[in-house]
Amino acid sequence: MDVLRRELRRTFGSFFGRFDRLSPVQLGAMPAILRGADVLMCAPTASGKTEAYAAPATEALLAGSRGSLHTLIVSPTRALANDLKRRLEGRLTELTVGLGRYTGEHKERKKGALPEIAITTPEALDSLLARRSHLLATARMVVLDEIHVLDGTPRGDQLRVLLHRLERVAKHRPQRIAVSATIDDPEATAQRYLENGHVVSIEGPRTIRVKSLPGRSSTDMAAHLKTLTQAGFRKILVFCNRRESVERYASDLRGACVFDDAVYPHHGSLSQAVRERTERRFLEAPAAVAFATMTLELGIDIGTVDYIVLDMPPPDVASLLQRIGRGSRRTQVTRAGIVVSDPGEALVYRVLLQNGARGHLLAMPYAFRPGVLLQQALVTASAEGWIGLEAFRKLVPRELWEDVAPTGAFDLLTSLVERGCLEEPVSDRYVIAEKIEQRYEIGKLHSNLDGGDPTQVVDRLTGEVIGRIEGVDAEAQGRITLGGGGRKVVGRARQGRVLTDTAKINTPTQFAPRSSPCCSFAQGRAVVEALGVEADQIVQLVAETVTFLIHGLGRIGSLLLARAIGDRSGERFVLGTSPYVLKIRLPLDTLPRPDEHEVLELVQSQRKRLAKLLVMGPWHATLPEALQEQSVLAASGLAEVQQFLAGAELEPDGDRARIDLETARYL
Repeated sequence: MDVLRRELRRTFGSFFGRFDRLSPVQLGAMPAILRGADVLMCAPTASGKTEAYAAPATEALLAGSRGSLHTLIVSPTRALANDLKRRLEGRLTELTVGLGRYTGEHKERKKGALPEIAITTPEALDSLLARRSHLLATARMVVLDEIHVLDGTPRGDQLRVLLHRLERVAKHRPQRIAVSATIDDPEATAQRYLENGHVVSIEGPRTIRVKSLPGRSSTDMAAHLKTLTQAGFRKILVFCNRRESVERYASDLRGACVFDDAVYPHHGSLSQAVRERTERRFLEAPAAVAFATMTLELGIDIGTVDYIVLDMPPPDVASLLQRIGRGSRRTQVTRAGIVVSDPGEALVYRVLLQNGARGHLLAMPYAFRPGVLLQQALVTASAEGWIGLEAFRKLVPRELWEDVAPTGAFDLLTSLVERGCLEEPVSDRYVIAEKIEQRYEIGKLHSNLDGGDPTQVVDRLTGEVIGRIEGVDAEAQGRITLGGGGRKVVGRARQGRVLTDTAKINTPTQFAPRSSPCCSFAQGRAVVEALGVEADQIVQLVAETVTFLIHGLGRIGSLLLARAIGDRSGERFVLGTSPYVLKIRLPLDTLPRPDEHEVLELVQSQRKRLAKLLVMGPWHATLPEALQEQSVLAASGLAEVQQFLAGAELEPDGDRARIDLETARYL
């Protein structure tokens, strides 16, 4: 610690002066950061990761030339960017260091220049590189905050290209620091984003204590909250998997539970202003409950949370750890309540918790999403006026071209020409089509997020945008619930906006479904093996009118097995599918053994469905068909499923003393 105090002589007091000692991640990471190495920090929430990179970055800034961009912090969301600024600005102001945001909502510059430490998002960084790349020339460090949120998504792969582009415009290669609380394979993650990265991984020491809460109705939830407040918990955060659940609880319980009106909803369809107001009110309230989707999984500052409640099992182990990690951050014990409505849910909770405690995330395999290459080509062509084959090849890191081989730059640009995104080339120069130029001009070409054009819901009296809804004709529906309260549609202001008034109604809003993490083969097998299925077995249990085929192949694997059975016994033979169980009409005599040809047939026949489930990104469908199939196959994990099915045993009826039929019914 004394050595670090000397090396951080300008910044140690501001960042660590109020602490008796440095945390393990700070002791492990800061020496490597100070010597200029690329570093990946993996450690639990509230372990001091932000200070571990902010202090060395500020020290280097203060020791060098001042007044221009030194450190770029890439945050996965605007909300986290706002929160990070709040957390850092006091100490950086004390050290006279310029700090600001450059996002879609806040472009904080001084005399046209970026601040010395700038917080941005992948989309805003994309825009900077295309439109104002000269502002990035002095960058000496780039921090990838909460990298697990981006990794394995189109936005993460976009970031890999952006880091390569940043190096091409910077005077010196910026040092890269990546930060995460939950990563399944830190070494592989470091290899994707860093160069000869030094990995510092600290296991979480906190104990998890879980209490089962039976019942999921609003009345049940009110009773759960009353019980928790009687036990002394005053700030409670309830995580829901669906926005409809958030709105239902908030609407039903505001003024009708132990927290009275201190009941707040938080999800991605609410406007940024409404979400920030919720965060502020929850932070300042002495006692309150917030209902949220994954939007509050990350490190947004909402103050001390005494207790976490999970309304349903999270989609995967990583989400579970993020959610329960939001509570009791200042203690060594994490307390959480789990709402359980059936034995199947209880089993899934148990498996997620056990594997989370062991650090096994049971994640889907990583695979590159090549649609981002098309988006990057179009952004560059828009910024430069054209793009050529050689410029495109240099735009993308070599290892990513290897990932998409045998497809090359010519094939991808040809695909964009065929889809009307680029004009026919003249002398190897590809020029953007008018429709792409329009998207670039309004800033909508920098994103790799899926989603259509939502309808904005506006308060008629104040003009405030309450939120947005997709896939719902709000004007035709007339009544909606948004922001935890009823609203009556009173007129259309202009295209894409509806005017509403508050109303005493309780009409559930049907939000367009969004993709959530797929249940992996690893998670599927972990659940059924916890039920009693042997590691190399698939068990079928015969009930009165249906047979349960307990496979545990995960979301995508279940589709392969259902298709293989349907091809042999008829498509109506399969009555229902889940990541864990197939319901079939009659017992099987033999287990199907799909070969590579059948796997490829599934990918080809259900390419769009699989691309959506695997979140391949908005440009995936524009890729050459062969690359679409190749990338979906790599992301699906079907090779592992096929290998398992090739050697799996079918147990005809199972051991009823070992396999619980009642639990299997609910999986």
